[in-house]
Amino acid sequence: MIPVSLYGVDVDMCDAFYAALPDLVADSVDDEAYSNALFSVESEASLEHIRIADVWANHSPFAWPEDITNEVEMTLRTTTYPDVSMLEHLLTLDHIDAQRVSEWMHFSTNLFPIYSEAACATLTRMGVPTPYQPHDIASYGLYVSRLEGLKMYAPAAGLPEIGLPRSRMLQLGLERFE
Repeated sequence: MIPVSLYGVDVDMCDAFYAALPDLVADSVDDEAYSNALFSVESEASLEHIRIADVWANHSPFAWPEDITNEVEMTLRTTTYPDVSMLEHLLTLDHIDAQRVSEWMHFSTNLFPIYSEAACATLTRMGVPTPYQPHDIASYGLYVSRLEGLKMYAPAAGLPEIGLPRSRMLQLGLERFE
């Protein structure tokens, strides 16, 4: 049964995606930069996770006053998967968009997917319109919902057992699927 978040999906294309997924992500185990960053996260969501995500993504380090720093840290700690609504006010910070916030949340939780223009384009081609609008947290929320639907709909062999978060495997697979 297809989840509501995938209503309208091209089932044949979706099945072809799952059939191709193990090969599409086979090399991701060898991505040492990602693995080292992911497995260096040791505790609850914190500012250290932001630093790890920013280093991995080659973003400039942030320099916020203490009150902003405390607010960002509190937001990271209180946001629960799959709800992204609390993240919206982070987009008011300079040089912060939904993709960067998604990277922070991914490394902080291993659950939230990294927001990707290429992955959104593939989902749209699959018949489930998923806009990439990095200045709109609602579009990231839709993306999270779509990937959660893909996790629920995945056949047993559709998600390879390679020790990386399923959200990362789906994101990479969508980016590489043709």
